[in-house]
This record gives sequence, C-alpha cells and structure tokens, in this order.
Amino acid sequence: MNKQPRRQARLHVRDDLAFLPTVQTFIENTTLTFGLGQTEALALTLAGEEIFNYLCTSVKPKTEIEINCYEGGYYAALNFTLPIHNFAMRAFNLTATINVDDEKSLDEMGLIIASRMVDYLEISQSDSGHLQLSLRKEKSYPKAPEHDRTPTPPLTEKFSIGTPDAEELKFFISNSRHYTTPDLLPQEFYYPGKIVDMVNAGDYRAAIVRDASGRIGGGIIWYWSSSKMVECYGPYILADDTTAIPPKLRQTMAKALLEHCLNAIAKSPATGLLNRYPSPDLPRHHFESLGTVLEHHNTTLPTEIPALFRQMQEDPGTIAWAHPDLEPFLHSEYQRLTLPREIRLTRDSGETTADFSVLASEFDRSRQKVTLRPLWAGNDMKKNIADHLTLFAAEELENIFFVMDLGRSWQAAFFPALSQNGFTPRLLLPYGGKGDLLVLQNTGAPS
Repeated sequence: MNKQPRRQARLHVRDDLAFLPTVQTFIENTTLTFGLGQTEALALTLAGEEIFNYLCTSVKPKTEIEINCYEGGYYAALNFTLPIHNFAMRAFNLTATINVDDEKSLDEMGLIIASRMVDYLEISQSDSGHLQLSLRKEKSYPKAPEHDRTPTPPLTEKFSIGTPDAEELKFFISNSRHYTTPDLLPQEFYYPGKIVDMVNAGDYRAAIVRDASGRIGGGIIWYWSSSKMVECYGPYILADDTTAIPPKLRQTMAKALLEHCLNAIAKSPATGLLNRYPSPDLPRHHFESLGTVLEHHNTTLPTEIPALFRQMQEDPGTIAWAHPDLEPFLHSEYQRLTLPREIRLTRDSGETTADFSVLASEFDRSRQKVTLRPLWAGNDMKKNIADHLTLFAAEELENIFFVMDLGRSWQAAFFPALSQNGFTPRLLLPYGGKGDLLVLQNTGAPS
C-alpha cells in the first residue's frame, strides 16, 4: 500500500491526577512535533486531558493507562488503551447533554468536551478485552479560492501520464472543482494542501495527464479504503467545451488515467476498485453498478449517484453478519452482484447488553450531508438514532446516511432501530471495512 512510516510516541502512566501535567506535556509537545498547528495541538491536548481526568476520578478500579500518539501526515491521533470498567461512552454521542442536578452526569462533562474538540473519534474492543479509544485532529488547511479557475489552453494530442509534484497536484485539484459538479467531488478537493499532504503520507496516490508542452489536462486520485479495496476519484478532465480538448482526445485521456490507476494496483491484494463519485468522463463500461444513493439539494430535484465497482481478482468470499430482517435484501443483492457470501444471522439469546449506544457523526455541510457510523451497541439504539435525526432536522440536513460493517457481528443489532427510524438499505460496498459495508439512507418513512 506504500504508506510512509509514521512516527509514534507512547506513554504508560497510572490513572493518578498527579500525572496530569505529564500527560498534558506529552500530548502537546508530541502533536506539535508531528506538525499540528498550535490551535489544533491545544484542542487535542484538551481532549486528552479531559479523558485522563475522567479515568482518574470516575473509573474504578485503578489501573495503568497506555497513551499512544502518532502522526498521519495531515493529522495527529491519540489512542487510549484501557480496561473496560464503567466507562461512560454515551457521552461521545453528538446528542449527549448534561443534567446539572445529576452528579454522575456532571462527571461526564469532560468526555463531552473531549468529543467536541476532535475531528474523528473511534471506539473498539481489542482481542484482549481492552477498550481502544482513538481521537484524531486534522491540520487546518486554507480553502481553495472560489474564483481561481485557470482556463485550459488547447492541448496537443501527444500526452503522457505521470505523478504530479506538489504544485501540479494543487493546480489539478483546484481546477477540477470548476469542471465537475459538486456532488461528484469529495470534500477534500476543496483543500488542495490537504490532498498534497495525503499523497505525501501515502494515504492517497495521484496521476495527471500532461501534453507535450507540460499543460495539465486532468487527473485521477486513488486510495486503499480497506485492506482489500481501492477507491478512486475521477478521472476529472479540465475542460468544459471542445475547444481545449476535443471529445475523442478527452475520452482517450480519461481511459489512459483509469488504466494507469488499474496498472498501479493490478499486482496488489486489491479485490476490486470502487468509485462512488463517478465523473462523466469515467469509462463506465469497465464497471458494474452496486446501487445508487439520492442527494437532495434544497428545493431542486435530488441527484441519483451510482456507486460503481470493478473486480480485480477472484473474490474468495467472506461472512456477512445480519439481522434476520436484513437477510432478504442481502440475499438478493449478493445474488445480483454474484458475490460469494455466507450470510450468518444474529439473534438475541438473552445475553446482557450495554445500556447505551454510541454513534459517530461525519459531516459534509457543503452537501447538507451527514454520515452516521456505529461505535457501540446498546439498548437505547432506537432512541439514540431518533435523537440524532431530530438534531439533523434542526440543522436542515437533508442527506442522512448510516454505514454498517457486515464483518462486525455486533453492528447487525442496529438494523431494526434503523428501519424503525426511516432508514432503507441502498447499496453494498464489497470489502469496504472488515467485511462488506452496507450503506443505508434515511427516507423519512419509518417501517
């Protein structure tokens, strides 16, 4: 996958408030070393302080905590590894509130503050039974100017495909926004400097097309979305008429960009190539449709956006965990897509479950879009989802999605609550996570 080695720093400390200054200094100095700005480093430090303070004052019995900080090129991440003992994970919900008359609720205020200070939060349970809490803060990047479009001069028919340098990449990213509708561009394309850092970190790879004079006619971006799946953006051609790039040359360039991407991953472990933002220039005969989602735009008619998939090698098959109510949809889709899957049904056998569930919310406000992901299952799933929908309605967010990993059996428990809150399965993304990802969209019509 060609990711660059990333520096890490690790601190083992007892959950004793006497060590709070040590924890503060460790997080702030390390994240500054890893390239965060002062404001971002302070935010991640504050989040880490609040979590450590909660562990020291509210979680029993006392234990040792491992804090791991690592750099991501365009972000810094902070991981806590600790035993699971009455940790108030519900405070990480976007809808969490404080009851001033409840002392226990007041104890959770720091966790709520911590969750608001970071860009991404993830909770998982390790094989050893420890809780893994990961917080991520991204660097701050300037947004590309709205009116920085550079008209594309006529390109010669002799061209080559190559890796861009930083300035060429920023030129391609900045100009692609002016030749492609917003619903076909990922949010990162509004921040060219971020894309450069993502490429330098090895998370993204990029290729551009240059003519014999070095003029840039377009490009493509791709990355590993999981250990078995590659996702691409584009190809985007930088022209909106036939003056600069005639139709035949345009098609030839787009095909060459896609083939360059395919050749780059051909001998890798990638099972397939996915494109969820197919541009008009993408040679679609190389792909099959996984399904579509609808993106609403205020009063205009919604846009139907397909997810396209190209299989790169024989699918070895995997297991898909599902609630019985979801089985008919999965059976039909797996049969249509000819994907070898064993559907295993989950059942409630009376085992004890957590009282509270936790959801992560990822926003793309330029599209009025929010995507929910499950972090922890609990008995309040139906209410928790409903509370999030109420919050999103107040913010007039029209495009609400939920992504479930079918390779993680515990996530299947969310399906009845999702269905009762108006979510409908829209498409499957093969090997998008530990297993296949199921994308559901809120239609506002509960079952």
